[in-house]
Amino acid sequence: MDHDRLLRIGTFSTLSRISVRMLRHYQEHGVIAPAWVDPLSGHRFYRPEQLATAQLAAQLRDAGFPVATIAQLLGSTDPSRIDAALSAQRVVLSQQREDLRGKLAALDRVSTALRGQTIMSTIDVTVAHLPEMTFASLRRTLPGYGDEGLLWQDLVPLATQSDAELAPDGISGATFHDPEYRESDVDVEVWMQVTAPFAPVAPLSCRHQPAQEIVTATLVGDYSQMPVVTGAIGAHLAEHQLRTGPMFNIYRVSPSQDPDPSAWVTDVCFPILGS
Repeated sequence: MDHDRLLRIGTFSTLSRISVRMLRHYQEHGVIAPAWVDPLSGHRFYRPEQLATAQLAAQLRDAGFPVATIAQLLGSTDPSRIDAALSAQRVVLSQQREDLRGKLAALDRVSTALRGQTIMSTIDVTVAHLPEMTFASLRRTLPGYGDEGLLWQDLVPLATQSDAELAPDGISGATFHDPEYRESDVDVEVWMQVTAPFAPVAPLSCRHQPAQEIVTATLVGDYSQMPVVTGAIGAHLAEHQLRTGPMFNIYRVSPSQDPDPSAWVTDVCFPILGS
């Protein structure tokens, strides 16, 4: 082979912006192989036309594809397979982006907590009485707690279809039925108080809630302060040796009512068992 028309690996590395170490790694995994290897010196040489392949490999690497997948894509002649792989990677990266946003938000919260700058420094925990009520209710297993809005999107039109009359000064909220915190597949029920029983359109339910005693504290502001409130409630439950049922929130001022998080008001509640 006339290696005078080939590029030495160092030159090829500079032109392709891929390190020599990575080029050797790509060779080992079938991504891109040298056009010729000097049998005496072991020096690797590449054709100029291979620069396009190398640059595409670098782009796939930058898009997060593992080396095995890069080799498969570069060796594929099936456009549908390539499109499917790109679409799947887009989903993966979108999820990673959401995860990163969540971690950044958590970092902000922990930074605030470590500096002792928690806004709600004093939490009043009280025992309150809720009278019996009737609710328009929708309960479903959701991917996560952040997906509660999906239930609210369905609840309101279903209540309208069922001719449910909302109580003018009634309450609305969400109940979290799992006996412990879950990372996924969470059992959530959202509800709105109505004036009287009604014939629900499935999957909506008409639920009668007996009177109950609750332990409650109010969260003012965005939900990043929720650990402060639940911590205060936990201390109260332990001090008074109270057993409680599923946690529920009463949304006095919800995100749908006011987009400003500082205006949100949420009563965090635990029904007292045996009361």
